[in-house]
Amino acid sequence: MNPLVSIIIPVYNSEKYLAECIDSALAQTWINKEIIIVDDGSTDGSLNVAREYESKAVRIFQQENKGAGAARNKGLTEAKGEFIQFLDADDLLGANKITGQLNLLLQHSGKIAVCRTVHFFSDQNPFECSSSSYEDSFLYETDDPAAFLSNLYGGNNNRGSMIQTNAWLTPTGIIKKAGYWSEFYSPDDDGEFFCRAVLASEGIVYANDCFNYYRKYKDGVSLASANTKQALHGRFESFLLKKQHLLNATTDVSAKKALAHSAMDLALETYLVDKELTDEILKVIENLGGTDYIPQLGGKNIEFIKKIFGWKTARIIQFYYAYVFRNKYLSAIK
Repeated sequence: MNPLVSIIIPVYNSEKYLAECIDSALAQTWINKEIIIVDDGSTDGSLNVAREYESKAVRIFQQENKGAGAARNKGLTEAKGEFIQFLDADDLLGANKITGQLNLLLQHSGKIAVCRTVHFFSDQNPFECSSSSYEDSFLYETDDPAAFLSNLYGGNNNRGSMIQTNAWLTPTGIIKKAGYWSEFYSPDDDGEFFCRAVLASEGIVYANDCFNYYRKYKDGVSLASANTKQALHGRFESFLLKKQHLLNATTDVSAKKALAHSAMDLALETYLVDKELTDEILKVIENLGGTDYIPQLGGKNIEFIKKIFGWKTARIIQFYYAYVFRNKYLSAIK
């Protein structure tokens, strides 16, 4: 069998890294592939970069700025492949990524494939970096999608983990069953989408010998944008949908535990931005049965304060300490 794989790349102001991303898609050892680039209203030179690659195998589409979810949905409507590979415009795929996963999927009909993710900064050679052994511990083969998600969200380990968008390879049939991407703004739109996709599958296959390369930023731009009031409300909306999806699929106690842990992580992030949202999240945690889990805030001093005075007080102190330190730093470099 030689099925077609559609690689969908949503693009928004990614001029700096887009060529490298497209090159990694073209370099895939799986020959029968198409690349679909959807420019989501970029205002830089991204579209010009993409057009340099336009060919029979690389198709380019444009739309007004509607967000990554809408761009991926446009890609899905244009895709002809039996399998879908999503690829963010500043990230990379290992050359054998699709081949390694597809060889497993062809042996396991109805399943979805995952692989390891390597995090790297732009001043690093991604292919000399390693994946996280902690994140890797959440990747395994299973016929129980709901249990896989419960474990991923922290049902068996308080911290839980994440699986980045590009790490998956998904049969088109599973996506049609699960539904397309939600298009409201949320930094966790991929978490909500793949929650549905995983639950629509018959299980997960794990290709541990191929890699997804996920770019991170030292200037914290992505992190900052993920902690605005709008972003946090979007993340909460995604969480509520994941909660609904998972609890519709299983009654196992670990699912509620996992969801409570995930919600507690979000409560700490929202507390200094939107306390009303924090209160709403805490009510959801209570309805899930509560949790004793409080995420680690930092070093031993702040953890001591958290233990004695509670996490809310510790978060306030942590914030003002960081604020004072930042102002001193900015004054010193002027």
